[in-house]
Amino acid sequence: MSKHPCIGIDLGTATSEIAVWQDGAPLVLPDPDSPGRSPVVPSIVAVDRSGRLLVGESARAYVDLPGSGARQVKRKMGRGELIPLGGRTYRPEEVSAQILRLLKSNAEQALGVTIHKAVLSVPANFGEAERKATYDAARLAGLEVVRMINEPTAAALAFGVRNSQAEGQVVVFDFGGGTLDVTVLEMMEGILEVKASYGDAQLGGKDFDQALADLLEQRFRLAHPQAQASERARAELRSVAESVKTQLSRHAAVQAFCPNYAVEAGRPLDLEFEVTRGEFEEAIRPLLGRARRCLQVSLEKAKIQPCSVGRVLLVGGSTYVPAVRALVAEVMGQEPRREVDPDLAVAQGTAIEAALVAGKIPSDQGLIKTDVTSFGLGVNVVGFVGRHLVGDLYDALIHPNTTLPYQVSKSYSLLHAEQNQVQLCLYQDHEGTAKRVTDALATGLSAKIEDIPVSETGIPHPLEVDFSYDLNGLIQLRARIPTTGQEVALMTSRDGARSLDPAAFAEAKAKVDDLWSRSPLARRYEGLIRKAERVVPELRPDERKKIHQAKAALQEALASGDESSVEKAADRLTDLLFDLDGP
Repeated sequence: MSKHPCIGIDLGTATSEIAVWQDGAPLVLPDPDSPGRSPVVPSIVAVDRSGRLLVGESARAYVDLPGSGARQVKRKMGRGELIPLGGRTYRPEEVSAQILRLLKSNAEQALGVTIHKAVLSVPANFGEAERKATYDAARLAGLEVVRMINEPTAAALAFGVRNSQAEGQVVVFDFGGGTLDVTVLEMMEGILEVKASYGDAQLGGKDFDQALADLLEQRFRLAHPQAQASERARAELRSVAESVKTQLSRHAAVQAFCPNYAVEAGRPLDLEFEVTRGEFEEAIRPLLGRARRCLQVSLEKAKIQPCSVGRVLLVGGSTYVPAVRALVAEVMGQEPRREVDPDLAVAQGTAIEAALVAGKIPSDQGLIKTDVTSFGLGVNVVGFVGRHLVGDLYDALIHPNTTLPYQVSKSYSLLHAEQNQVQLCLYQDHEGTAKRVTDALATGLSAKIEDIPVSETGIPHPLEVDFSYDLNGLIQLRARIPTTGQEVALMTSRDGARSLDPAAFAEAKAKVDDLWSRSPLARRYEGLIRKAERVVPELRPDERKKIHQAKAALQEALASGDESSVEKAADRLTDLLFDLDGP
């Protein structure tokens, strides 16, 4: 074990896991707060009535209280939506940072070392905004992101590291709590080559839960049309629905029970119905249709037939649902395989990627991967449609599922000889069908050249654009006017190189640190800090300085979430206070 290992993190919608490469294999680390020290950490955050921060397993009792808890934060990443939590509002990346801090703390506790670097997985269908928000969440948690890896690719690595001699076409069907990704790869002589990815960022097991909760709610309304249920009761019903869904994967029928669900004429009413697997499958039929389409489109984009696929790997908790497995078997014409752990494969893959980046995997294992961009990128242009000059056309620079690395140069011209500025805006196209910028998604990134002199020839100046996208997800765009020598460059990355500006980051970090200071780890040392503050006024200047420095060191360590640093700083402050109390 190196002094400061790079860890792998699967930051999921429903659950999250953390892993490290150890003794030649990926090891998923346990959560000390979970029953049986399970490595699966619930991706939930809450603030209790006393203002204490709770993350993961400890947040279950409070997460469904209105304004007190947050679930499915991953679905909100990059959307600018504010999340109410304990009387304040937070951006999704600020809430996700708390989950990442818990994972970081768990890893430091398990490994006995300080963690600074991580590889993070993201859904293949995440766009630039979601990827940047994920990167910012890691930075706010005190982690340096050395690489982001698409979740299906990470799962394929988990399979490939144990089966480096396997060959043929592989489909990874990654159906988690909040997203669905389907990736087609080819394995050959230890090389994993991604051919195509397609998915749905708003389709996951949580949608199954909601469909089942809606079914139960409809039944209850038919039986008790005048009853009133609170928002908290509806949140609890979703938790009941999740439990029933899980049980229906093993049983043909399950009893759903939610006590004191509603009130009618001043009398509390329980919700209690039997649900069959068939009824559940009927309720999720539209969602299964969307999943089927993702699988079919992924195969189409890879230009392969189901019969040419050698194996299908199931990843993610939603693949435990029998109807999902049946759907995949029907489309693919073969039974999908359980050759990786559906819950842990992505985390294992991130640890493998971290080991690859650090050069820790022996060369004789021969594990090499390629990847594709899951979305297209293009710029706004003006052009002729028939005889008409039309603005805001979309011109693609890279199409979805293009193998990386990739680069291209394109030639344009300004509209007229006296045009004194030009601005290129970058747009994102998931389907590969955009014709106008209104068909695509604005990334918010742009490159602008100003103060362009009038063309002396009367002919509009030419504009040359160079674009590249490398294996690390680094995107570079350079626009230049050869006749004037003017140019401008834009650089961003899948790893979030263009994220929060320094002032915005400092503000967000202060909010995150303040919230984390209310965690059990921070509260454990509140008394020690208060004691230090009480004795300071009575001390000599030299003693006061030492106490101030030791207290600041403890507060800084608490903000980082690094338990080993916290213990050292606490020991230092305790020793100083003990010396002051001496004879």
